Amino acid sequence: MLNAFIGNIKNGRLVRLQYFTYSFLLALFVLIFMLSAVMAIGAGEHILGGDIQAAQAQLREWFTLPFMIILGIFMGLITFMSLNIMAKRIRDIGLSGWLLVVVIVVFEAIISSYVSQQASGGFHAFIWLLLVLIPSNFFANKQS
Repeated sequence: MLNAFIGNIKNGRLVRLQYFTYSFLLALFVLIFMLSAVMAIGAGEHILGGDIQAAQAQLREWFTLPFMIILGIFMGLITFMSLNIMAKRIRDIGLSGWLLVVVIVVFEAIISSYVSQQASGGFHAFIWLLLVLIPSNFFANKQS
């Protein structure tokens, strides 16, 4: 399973069900991580007696530079894993994987900057849906 997320960077492929499953598992992992962080912050505030200023001071002590570096590395790894499974799925439908991923990321950044983040999220959901629905080798060169 780890090979699907971080392995076969240049020539790996994922069929539709595998892409759906791995992208769902990755989203679920991120959701559980975020909920755990929110619950930890809430528990810390509760332990401090509901004093918001004390909780904010405690968070400033926890969120030091080493923590932010580790968090940045973690988020970079999650982003890489997401883009890698997208590249594998694009390669499976017969297109250039990483080249198209770069184009999609640039379009999402442009849409986010000039339109809205909601429109960028909608574009991302549309691309995800296309990758789930388009069959394998759809764009492959069919030679007899």
